[in-house]
Amino acid sequence: QVFIVMNPIDLNMEPSILSEPFRCDIDHKLSKAMCLGSGLVECQVCLDKGAYVPGETIEITATVTNNSKVTIKSTRATLTETIQYFAKSKIIQSETRELASLKREKIRPNEMDQWHNEQLYVPPLPPTNLRGCHLINIQYDIYFIISPNNMEKDVKLQLPIMMGTYPFRTENGSFDGKLGTHYPSTLPILRPWLEEKTFK
Repeated sequence: QVFIVMNPIDLNMEPSILSEPFRCDIDHKLSKAMCLGSGLVECQVCLDKGAYVPGETIEITATVTNNSKVTIKSTRATLTETIQYFAKSKIIQSETRELASLKREKIRPNEMDQWHNEQLYVPPLPPTNLRGCHLINIQYDIYFIISPNNMEKDVKLQLPIMMGTYPFRTENGSFDGKLGTHYPSTLPILRPWLEEKTFK
C-alpha cells in the first residue's frame, strides 16, 4: 500500500537568502589523451533563486568557456531527488533519481557556450527533508554536468536547492508570478517518471 508523508514548508518562513540568485563557479583542468596537451574549462552557473515549489520553473544561466584542447561533447542541467531511508539513526538505503533535464551540444576548443535563463520545470514533489519524519530524508539538487569528448569523467557542479509547498510572496502579499499554469493542489500518489532514470 502506498502512503505519503508530507509536512508543508512555507518558503516565506525560511532564510531570505533563498529568494536570491544562487551561483557556483568552477575551473577544471582537462587532460588530452597521451598527455599531448591540456587546458582549463571555466564554468559559471547561476539559478534565479535557491528554493522552489512544484509548478515553478528553475531559471538557469550559465557560461562555459572551453580553453582546453579537448572538445566538450555536451553540457546538461539536471534536477535530482535523493531519498535516504534511516533505521536506528543509520542510513540503510539511498537512491538518487533524475527528475528533469536540459541538454546542449558540443563546445569546441577555444569556444564558449552560454545558457540564458533556460527553464527547467519542477514536477509535483514532496518538500525537502520531510520535517517531522526521522525515517526519510529528501534532498534536491541541480547538477550542471560537463561531458568531455575523451576518457575523462564528467565534471559536475552541484547546487543544492530547497523544495517547499508554499511559494515566495512579493511585498504586497501576492505570489511572485512564476508559478506555471499546472501548479498542483495535491501531490499525486504515483510518480511514474521516478522509475525512468537513476542519476549516477
